[in-house]
Amino acid sequence: MRQLREAVAELVLTAALLFLVVTVVRWLLAPDSPVVAAVPDATLRLAGVALAVGAAIALVMSPAAGRFTAGHLNPAVTVGLWALREFPGRAVLPFAAAQLAGSALGTGLGRAVWGPMADTAAVAPGESWNGATVLALEAAAMAAMMLLAASALIAPRLARALPPLMGGAVAAAIVGLGPVTGGSVNPARQLGPALWSGQTAHLAAYLVAPVLGALLGAAAFRIVRPQARTHVPPRVRSLGPPHAL
Repeated sequence: MRQLREAVAELVLTAALLFLVVTVVRWLLAPDSPVVAAVPDATLRLAGVALAVGAAIALVMSPAAGRFTAGHLNPAVTVGLWALREFPGRAVLPFAAAQLAGSALGTGLGRAVWGPMADTAAVAPGESWNGATVLALEAAAMAAMMLLAASALIAPRLARALPPLMGGAVAAAIVGLGPVTGGSVNPARQLGPALWSGQTAHLAAYLVAPVLGALLGAAAFRIVRPQARTHVPPRVRSLGPPHAL
């Protein structure tokens, strides 16, 4: 019963995150937005998107929200925590399915509210880049995030700072990778917008790269710190003992 409740929370919150993404992208980056004329600097507008999304991630991971949700919102995070042996294997597929379903639901709601311009939420590589670039850079970014999270979780004081750390990391990835890969670093971030808009080129790379990066980051951490004991907040681990497979 608890697993179902947690999975539903992941679905609802991922849907809310994608609605937020669609909304801020539509009003900060879409060509017909008045903000484009008022703030012609595309990098500054992209930073606005990054701040909104990063703040949302930090809020969902906060202690207050932790009473209701595990706060993953990203299948790669779920898989990475499992690889760190901090999340039960039996819950990985339900969580991932809920997150991906939430992506489709939230994007569909955003499209219903904002119309076809909501399709600008689907990311794509820059003109001089391709799927191989997406795979390499998105995986590298997710690996770095997983290493950051794992490193923070071995120290109780840093563990308490995990919400703003991860929110900041997501924001940095959006700004840094935006012009190159689009800065997704989350299969759920891209799936809904890609399916609703029909922009499915390189979708496989956007889905696989973050999961691969999470596995690589977790493996690297376990190689460097094989005996490290993490201090995972209950809202991140969720669903009871990590080895309840």
